[in-house]
Amino acid sequence: MARQKKRTDGRCQKCFRYNGERYTVYGNTPTEAEEAKIQKLKELEAGVIERENPTLNNYYIRFTEARRDSVKEATLRGQSNQFRKCAAVPIVNGKTFGQLRMRDIKAADLQTVQQAIKAIGNSTRTVNDAMAHINHVFNMAVKDETIDRNPCIAVAKLRRTEVLARDTTHRALTREETALFLETAADMNSYFLPLFKLMLNTGMRLGEVGALTLADIGSRAIHVTKTVTRNEAGGYSIGDSPKTNKSNRDIPLNDAIKSVIKEQRKLNNVLFSKEIKLNDLLFRSPEGKILRDYTVNREIKRITDKCNIEHFTSHALRATFTTRFIEQRPQDYKILSEILGHADVNITLNLYAHTMEENKIIAMKEMNIAY
Repeated sequence: MARQKKRTDGRCQKCFRYNGERYTVYGNTPTEAEEAKIQKLKELEAGVIERENPTLNNYYIRFTEARRDSVKEATLRGQSNQFRKCAAVPIVNGKTFGQLRMRDIKAADLQTVQQAIKAIGNSTRTVNDAMAHINHVFNMAVKDETIDRNPCIAVAKLRRTEVLARDTTHRALTREETALFLETAADMNSYFLPLFKLMLNTGMRLGEVGALTLADIGSRAIHVTKTVTRNEAGGYSIGDSPKTNKSNRDIPLNDAIKSVIKEQRKLNNVLFSKEIKLNDLLFRSPEGKILRDYTVNREIKRITDKCNIEHFTSHALRATFTTRFIEQRPQDYKILSEILGHADVNITLNLYAHTMEENKIIAMKEMNIAY
């Protein structure tokens, strides 16, 4: 029960307890003191609600801060984009998904979000990835006892209906397509021709090539130790580590790779009018800045349009290297996995099982067993 008394200065003082704590408010009149008490109670109740049952938007801030020291900025940026896409979906009474309180969110709300982000043209993979991230958020909320149960459990993944990227923009080029692409790039005097050749001959990711310095080129191997990354604001920089621990690797040099590196060094000398130093980037943008994937992919489209090849992205060059390797040395898939920097050999096998299956069919056709 609140107690009220008049101070010596004439002001009214009102004391009350909330959740075992004592609070005091003041007013020039008893009415003002009562209004101050009501306002204080509202503030206290809002604070308790926010602490014990925060909105999803506010909880996500805590979720992100808790992971900041253990997750790369590029990962935080990508996942934040996924979250914002989901959080903006309208749910009920003018509130968006992100404005709902954690304990009030039901499986039906999540299904609404799932269907809404699919309806605006996102692929089922993009939708499933976004929902998987939301699931991660709710799993953490269960662990820290913000909520009792994860409502994502009741939401099934969407069945994938789109053609896999490995069969379209990430597909392996045929030998004929590869030859025509490189020939056209040369005819068009493409600045990125040495880059294309290196990716085709090493299977390196574009970000790994973009992070190479002359110091990374040994006498016998390319030392892959870092990659181009992006911070939370979207800026590009050279990270201090590759994509995964397994991505830290050596790729043995051969004559074709040595020739490409020599070609790129000559190009740098012509364009930037100086011999690059050991710690300078070997592959850069035409302006001498860090490589950006959209710039390289835009150049690929310019070339494919010219030679009338179905469009692909830079990742297709990695897939092409892998396919040619499997075609020629299928027994060495473990070595291939190490060259690619896959975290697990099963990733290599699962990604390129279709190529191995084709090789198996060809091998059986070529069998000639005398009996």
